[in-house]
Amino acid sequence: MLRRLEHAFVRINEIVVVVLMAVMTSLVLLNVVTRYGFQFSVTWAEELSRFVMIWVTYIGAGLALRQGNHVAFEYVQSLLPPRAVPWLRAFVALGILAFLAYLTYFGWEFSQLTMRQRSAVLGIQRGIVGLAIPIGAIVLGMHLLMIFRQFVNTNVRDDPLSASVAAPTPLDEQDAAR
Repeated sequence: MLRRLEHAFVRINEIVVVVLMAVMTSLVLLNVVTRYGFQFSVTWAEELSRFVMIWVTYIGAGLALRQGNHVAFEYVQSLLPPRAVPWLRAFVALGILAFLAYLTYFGWEFSQLTMRQRSAVLGIQRGIVGLAIPIGAIVLGMHLLMIFRQFVNTNVRDDPLSASVAAPTPLDEQDAAR
C-alpha cells in the first residue's frame, strides 16, 4: 500500500513537472518566433515563463534528489570508515529536513507578505509565485523521507553515480602508463 502511494506521489510529481516544462518551453518558443519572425514580443509570455520556471525548480527538486542529481560534497564521506558513513548521511539528511522545515515556514511567510503585490504584466499575485517555495520544500521533504533509509545506507564507494565520477579518465591511464 505504501509503495503504491509513493509511486503515485512520484508519478504525479513527474507529470506536474513535465506539464510545467512543456508550458514554459512553449511560451519561450512563442516569444522567440514572434520576436524574430514578426518583430513583436508577447510581453506576458516572458513573465509567465519565468514564474513557471520558479515552480518547476522547486517542484522538481525532490525528483532530482531521488535520482542523485543534486550537487554533493562526498570527499569527507569517502575518507570515513564504512561503518561511519550511514551516521554522517543520517546527520546530513536530518540537516536537510531541518532546513526544509525552515524554508517551508519562511517561504509561507514570504508568500503571505507578497500576496498583495501584483506582477507587472499579468497582474498575478506575487504570493502565488512565492508559494512555490513552501510547497516545493514540502515536496522535497516528502521525497527525502520516502528514500531516507536508502539515502542513509548509500555509500560513496557503492553509489553508481559516484563510481562513474571516480572512474579513471583516459588522461589518468596515460599518466599511469608513463
